[in-house]
Amino acid sequence: MTDISRRSLAAGAGLLVGAFAIGARAQQAPPQLASAVPVPKATPKPLIVNPDKVKGLSANLLRTHHDAEYAAGAVKRLNAIGEALAKIDFAEVSPEKLGELKRDEQAAQNAIVLHELYFDGLAEAPSQPSGLLAQALSRDFGSLDRWKAEFVGIGKSLPSGMGWVILAYAPRDKRLFNYRAENDSMAPAGGVPLLAMDMFEHAYAADYGTDIAKYIDAYVQAIKWTNAERLYREAMRV
Repeated sequence: MTDISRRSLAAGAGLLVGAFAIGARAQQAPPQLASAVPVPKATPKPLIVNPDKVKGLSANLLRTHHDAEYAAGAVKRLNAIGEALAKIDFAEVSPEKLGELKRDEQAAQNAIVLHELYFDGLAEAPSQPSGLLAQALSRDFGSLDRWKAEFVGIGKSLPSGMGWVILAYAPRDKRLFNYRAENDSMAPAGGVPLLAMDMFEHAYAADYGTDIAKYIDAYVQAIKWTNAERLYREAMRV
């Protein structure tokens, strides 16, 4: 065998050994997860209602509520959580850490949706439900007054300075319900929220102190029923 042949054989053997070594390492390496999909940034919605014209809730209260608790609070938290989740190695993260982030993500997401519903659902002049929503309230609660009594009662039942009262449509049952949520993490399963009354202290304390009864009455008087009916019509198509 010539020197050239010996060198070629040795080189080939070296390549073969290298290939086997690479293959062995590939078999031992843990599976690689796909890279994280960039999470879109949440952006706060501006107030569509003129806060100077909402009867019973001061402009200062509404602006502070919107800017501090919603925009600089829930929206900012959700974006920070999204960034943290995008950097996580799910093969390494502890279940406790992942669970904490997902719990906080759900709370922030719910807080955004409910706050937007709260602000969009405020009217600049008192109104009454009409059309299909008025019919549904009578059908499912007996009367508007009976719906109001339950809605108000739920608000008073919540722990001081906490929670939401939500009127929602349940497509599964094809009817309206009032839901009680003690925190931002709770949400009606399968329900489509139509209006939401914020019972956290930041929603009323500057105007009413601890007198939640007066705040609840002011909120109910300020409901923008046309917005609730629009959402109801959309929900019925689900």
